[in-house]
Amino acid sequence: MRTFFSFFLFWVSSAIGHSQIVCSVGSKPVFEMVGTELPALRGEAVFELKNFTLVIGGKFMDTSMPDSMGVYNCDVLLVDHKAKKTYTLPTGYFPPGVDDQFSGVYYCYTMTHDTAYIMGGYGYLLAGGYETTFDYMTIFSVHALIDSVLEGKSYYSLFEVVYDRNLAVMKGNMIRIGAYFLVFNGKEMTAIQDEFSDRIESSEWDFMGQIRKFRLKKEQDHQVIEEFQICTNAANFYQCMPAKWGPKSTTEW
Repeated sequence: MRTFFSFFLFWVSSAIGHSQIVCSVGSKPVFEMVGTELPALRGEAVFELKNFTLVIGGKFMDTSMPDSMGVYNCDVLLVDHKAKKTYTLPTGYFPPGVDDQFSGVYYCYTMTHDTAYIMGGYGYLLAGGYETTFDYMTIFSVHALIDSVLEGKSYYSLFEVVYDRNLAVMKGNMIRIGAYFLVFNGKEMTAIQDEFSDRIESSEWDFMGQIRKFRLKKEQDHQVIEEFQICTNAANFYQCMPAKWGPKSTTEW
């Protein structure tokens, strides 16, 4: 029962004062258990589709200590309310980059039809060995992921990742209108190495009152962001309003 194991790690880590763990691969890509009750999480991304709830990231919290740091959730959780089952997908089985982000917290995210968009968020970057705000967006079909789990198929190739420094936002609110994404508020926390001591320090930028507007454009075999714009005062929404919101985006799966 992997979820219970992750929750157990939370209690152990809290006792010794750590705020995060590095997620392991796990023995298999999908675990199944009876029941739909999940432990308390904070900062997770939640997607609802028909009888299913998909939960990505977040931190396990000690409800008796609301100010505690918590421990990163190392599993993507898929709840089947009709069958009253919960599937856990260890993030170590996801593609590089996606595995780090899906073990993070405080994303900007939205869903149109069955396509999920998860941007930024904060978490542990395994390649760098430190915590930072992720500078990319992961796109995938929720329906395809659910089918892969239920049918016992590999879900590794379902994800598309768009990299851009302007996507490094946590705690923002993201919506999609037509072909455009709008991200309200948020902040960025970045690990910076001190040139004299080689010590990793954290810098923080607050985006309160900002709107970020952009759309996705296909270039060869990958997507990039275009028409990126930052409006410095969310009250003046017209600054970010395009002349035309555009037709239905071609990024739909």
